[in-house]
Amino acid sequence: MDSYRRHICRRGLAFAILVGSGSLVMLAQKPAEPQKAPAIRVVVNMVVVNASVTDSSGRRLSDLASSDFEVLEDGIKQEVKFFQSTESPFHVALLIDTSGSTSSKLKLLRKAAERFLNQLTPQDRVAIVEVADRVQLIQSFTADRRALARRLDRLGSAVRSGTLLHDAVVDVLENVFQRVEGRKAVVFLTDGQDTGSKARIGDVRQAVYQSDAVLYGLLVDTEQDVEKVLKTAADRYSKMALVLEAISERSVPEVKQAAGFLLDRLPASIEVCVVEHRSARRASLLQPYTTDREVLEKAIERARVRAGVAGAPSTWRASGNSVLLTDNPRNLPSRIQDDILREAAVFLIDQADRAKWQAILGEFAGNIPDPLLAREGLVGLSESYRQARNDIGSFCSHSGGKSFDLRRIEDLDRFYDAVADELRHTYSLGYYSRATPGKLHSLAVVFAGGGKVEIRARRGFVLP
Repeated sequence: MDSYRRHICRRGLAFAILVGSGSLVMLAQKPAEPQKAPAIRVVVNMVVVNASVTDSSGRRLSDLASSDFEVLEDGIKQEVKFFQSTESPFHVALLIDTSGSTSSKLKLLRKAAERFLNQLTPQDRVAIVEVADRVQLIQSFTADRRALARRLDRLGSAVRSGTLLHDAVVDVLENVFQRVEGRKAVVFLTDGQDTGSKARIGDVRQAVYQSDAVLYGLLVDTEQDVEKVLKTAADRYSKMALVLEAISERSVPEVKQAAGFLLDRLPASIEVCVVEHRSARRASLLQPYTTDREVLEKAIERARVRAGVAGAPSTWRASGNSVLLTDNPRNLPSRIQDDILREAAVFLIDQADRAKWQAILGEFAGNIPDPLLAREGLVGLSESYRQARNDIGSFCSHSGGKSFDLRRIEDLDRFYDAVADELRHTYSLGYYSRATPGKLHSLAVVFAGGGKVEIRARRGFVLP
């Protein structure tokens, strides 16, 4: 950025101050005199602080100048060398969590995000990052609102279990903003729950301390929804019945193989029972519910599968999660008990297309939650949400931004408007620091213009 560069000439010595990755290096070239002069190397860094100013009534103050501010590093006043008013554009990284409970409201997320983009100034450049079980930069920085709207239509392409929130924030601060000069902001929508990130919360804090980006977190409350899902998983999927049936003798080995294939892929904490059909519409319990996979495998092996005992009594009634494996889907009501047809997911086991039924059963098993993990997740769920909100609130506040609590996704527009309004009323100040790299240094911005005001600004930094 031109405003970051200065060229100074003093008594025959040419000093060039260059900014790159937040660092400035002052080099003195050797003078043209015959005698040799020692080279001088002084390393300084420009520290940028974004500041939002409101008066006692909460009204944002505009038209302030650099002389209205004082910046203190570790309690020591610094000389402000760089100043940008509220009209200066931002680079905004918009992070949207499309995993879990938010995935059912993708249309609303897209519309709210598009309205948020229209609240920004035409000069603001925006990047869009989708967060689920992977982090995807679906649009790099651009001021083209139509291009951004088209990219928002892609939201949901990464919807799977898992939320790599920590990885996403670190990636944006360290990589997406790489070589970006000027004012930077991260706006992210999430329920705060991170599952699967390699980056820990300490890594996020370090990335925030080393960046001059201001962060805003829109935290939607999904605790009750998640609790309901976990309870359902713990109860509904704690047991599963494998019902085996074939009308062709040649299909019996294939149906048994399919049962073993599915059993191997179900979570080990699920109790499974094995049921066979000995005659039409007469199911018989072969193996009661157990988690012992070896016992279940032996039961599958000895199952008759193909009905052959006329008038055999029914000894089992379906009362929960069931899977029917059959070689023929035609006329099922004439062969299968009504209660099983009401409860069971039916899979056709075709000898001629083994790869197909393996793929279908594999996907089915992969979507079955582990009831043990669900029960463990219920323990301390409220504490997990509380801690996540505290952590996010802390590093947003430290950056000079803030976090907003949304009770529901439908409130998103109102909070996006608040963030856009704040970005339009943010000042940026910079000074040259000789602080020790690798250590956390405190920052404070003081209003020098008199009167009672509130300033929210970055509270500290770490030089790399």
